[in-house]
Amino acid sequence: MLCSVPEPGHFLAEVHRVLKPGGQLRFFEHVRSSSPLIGVFQDVITPVWGAIGGGCHLNRDSRAVIEAAGFQIDDLDRFGYAPLKFVPAHAHILGRAHKPGGAR
Repeated sequence: MLCSVPEPGHFLAEVHRVLKPGGQLRFFEHVRSSSPLIGVFQDVITPVWGAIGGGCHLNRDSRAVIEAAGFQIDDLDRFGYAPLKFVPAHAHILGRAHKPGGAR
């Protein structure tokens, strides 16, 4: 989801604003690879990929954007996943974060 949002920081700031303290944000995102070589490849291909893929950014660090918006990450799994047969496995994160304050 965050891959195709033009300004994910603004989007998450608004989610943070309307979420009650202790409220949860659950996410499943493809993210920038931890491999420097693959990360550079993602940087190179992202403009073309975004143009044909609905604005998708293959090289986003969604974890950092979520934390920068004020969320505290509670659970995070990072793994390789291939959503389609012909697409090679690439980095994804699955997790849960909350807005600090209040009971969870």
